[in-house]
Amino acid sequence: MSQSNLQYTEAVVIWDLGGADEFVLGTAEMPLKGGATANITEEFWGPTYDAWGNTPVDQIKVGESAQATVNVGGFNLEMFATLFPAAELITDQSDPTKKVVRFGGKIGESMLPYAKSLTFRPKDLFDASDATGLGDASQDVTFLKAIPRANMSITFAPQTERVYPVEFVGVVDQATGKLVAFGDNSAEA
Repeated sequence: MSQSNLQYTEAVVIWDLGGADEFVLGTAEMPLKGGATANITEEFWGPTYDAWGNTPVDQIKVGESAQATVNVGGFNLEMFATLFPAAELITDQSDPTKKVVRFGGKIGESMLPYAKSLTFRPKDLFDASDATGLGDASQDVTFLKAIPRANMSITFAPQTERVYPVEFVGVVDQATGKLVAFGDNSAEA
């Protein structure tokens, strides 16, 4: 294995890369605490026949899933309101410095219209000054469509940084039938 294939760096996480709601987590302005984790899983069924007992004779893929947790170490009301479909940012009419994000609602509503890309990019390949692509995408891991979930457990304790773990669930990109991409997703066949 070539040394250039080994990776030890942290990642930045880019919500809606190139889109209207694009923002980056994992920078000095919006730090992570405990990093970010992406899980990609395939689910299989193993058919069995009496002649071989419980030993599967094949593996049939029956599903796949992608989930991520991004441990946000910064408090940003605009980020919460942009990320979460059921969050609403309210700015006080008489005092614009007073703001609140209220969570709730959208029960029974499909979250698919709110799905956007979620890209994990090694920090050493990220370039905030690159307005068109934010750096080198060659080692990206991208959930093509991800839905954020406000499923947080926040700790308030002495000598503990406050962290907002944001969960994302990947859903299939119905246009391509794909769930996750490794590398530069702008590559065309």
